[in-house]
Amino acid sequence: MYRTSIKLIALWVGLLLPVGAFAVPEDWKALTLYEKAPVKKQLTNRLTDYVKFDTAAKFSSSVPSTPGQLKFAKALAKELKKNGAARVRVDKSAVVTAEIPANSDKPIPVIALLARLDTVPGISGQEVRPQVHNGYKGGDIVVSADKKLSLTTQNSPQLLRAHGHDIITASGDTLLGADAKAGAAVLLTAVQYFYDHPQLPHGTIKLVFVPDGTTGIGVNQLDITSLGADYAYTLDAADMGQLVDETFSAKHFTAVFEGSRTEDIGYAMNTSFADNILMASDFHTLLPRHKRPETTADKRGFIWVNGITTQGNRSEVTGLIRAFSDEEMHTLTQEVSQAFQTVKAMNYKGKNFSLTFADEGKNMQAALPEVSLRAAQAAMEAEEISPNRTALRTLTMGARLAERGLPAPGLFTGYYHAGTVLEYADVDVMEAAFRTVMRLTTSGM
Repeated sequence: MYRTSIKLIALWVGLLLPVGAFAVPEDWKALTLYEKAPVKKQLTNRLTDYVKFDTAAKFSSSVPSTPGQLKFAKALAKELKKNGAARVRVDKSAVVTAEIPANSDKPIPVIALLARLDTVPGISGQEVRPQVHNGYKGGDIVVSADKKLSLTTQNSPQLLRAHGHDIITASGDTLLGADAKAGAAVLLTAVQYFYDHPQLPHGTIKLVFVPDGTTGIGVNQLDITSLGADYAYTLDAADMGQLVDETFSAKHFTAVFEGSRTEDIGYAMNTSFADNILMASDFHTLLPRHKRPETTADKRGFIWVNGITTQGNRSEVTGLIRAFSDEEMHTLTQEVSQAFQTVKAMNYKGKNFSLTFADEGKNMQAALPEVSLRAAQAAMEAEEISPNRTALRTLTMGARLAERGLPAPGLFTGYYHAGTVLEYADVDVMEAAFRTVMRLTTSGM
């Protein structure tokens, strides 16, 4: 009834006014008589459905690393086809690609929108039981009474800005999986919206869903050249207005120490005895404690040993270096080298010492076209969302894409406490992310 009345009023105004005096505004919400409630319902239904797929990644050389990712990929492909997407494909690595063909004659850039299929390794994504808490009125949100798990304004200060919002949590036994799947829900809701409103003009929109994004290897399976996008965005950032334009640069290091621990330890003095375990321990100890993850924040990088293994006379130490600037990366790399050389000099009876570094990714800031960042900011501002350019202390899917020649800033999707039993999604922030995507893809950049 409401829509019919609006259309009749517009028709009569158009007939009464002189020719050319009435024009339909070039605004996607005005063109489609946008209503927030149905979109929120779709976002809620999709997310609560998607999180039931167990897509937790594993550290593996196989892609996908877990069978649930392929199952989820096929379900998304089916839904894409149902909602009119073209050229839908799921490859053997579970990479999903599709497109919404242009329906405008204007020269609009081709935009690619990407989301992940996987959730983080190490915490269960099996039998996720989502709970929808409608119309948050303040106070605590009980996730699990038995486990005494609740969201509070102390552990979740974002709730102070969420009055009246719909909140989705898990049940206290698993993560929720909104990190990744909130982005998928936003994208599929946008696909359906375009399908339901064919009068809405837009350029070609490419859609991509990538497996094993958290471990970094899934992005390598995407054929960027054939994708044919002018600009790209990943839907994997979190809080309202977040626009990720900077990430850590990353290195991995491996230090190897060999000794001789086969001597009779009661008579080890003046023999070839050399303790490789002690060498590895000393190396770890010599790394600067004030440059560890728990002692750094903001744009200060860190060094972290993530593994020490020993087999017989050989010990291996593996670790990570993270930094925002090339200068700090050089300094931290030198500190790792200095600790290694000190241990080597202290243990002249050791042998086959080696220290190797491998690049894992670069800060994507320098690779991002300013026009894509300005377009995202303008889209948010048009929807009355304050953009928040953010430097993330991690290596994102966008950073890995930038390394491969497809720079991709990250857009917010409304998840919080990622990868924990307190993870939750704010449906109203997801709806704001949806509006940002709609504005971005219909603006012509």
